[in-house]
Amino acid sequence: MADPQPLANLRDIHLPEPIGWWPLATGWYVLIALVLLLLACVGYYLYRRFRNNRAKKQALEILSFYQQQYEHEGNTPFFSAKISELLRRVALVYYPRSEVASLQGDAWIDFLNTTGKQLNFQDIRDYLLLLPYQHSNVDVDIKPLFTQANAWIRQRGVPCLN
Repeated sequence: MADPQPLANLRDIHLPEPIGWWPLATGWYVLIALVLLLLACVGYYLYRRFRNNRAKKQALEILSFYQQQYEHEGNTPFFSAKISELLRRVALVYYPRSEVASLQGDAWIDFLNTTGKQLNFQDIRDYLLLLPYQHSNVDVDIKPLFTQANAWIRQRGVPCLN
């Protein structure tokens, strides 16, 4: 005898199992690798920028300290010598030693002028070359020397690997 309700024995439609997120498709691996490579490049760029600016930042902090001390003490020859020394130390970081170490007198001023964009150290030549050797009671305002030194240090770029 025939079953009176043949459709009752049918099962419902079976859906396939949902697709899992693992393992990832090849495109996702490529995208992850590209993102990691991009992050590594950005990290390396930021690290080099930080490392390159570290010497400049330290020199500017020292110059600021010298300026505060100068305003407090007013020893013009001493701070003129300190600024000259600081400029030479910064030059040794950013330029080859063979190019900078032997410079003195007008050659040193010419070097500062050629490496400084739109800076003229001829105006303050005596502050760098003669004033450090004067008596301590010399009353000269060396604020232009601080300004020029600050501008010259700020213009430095990538340090030289002596």
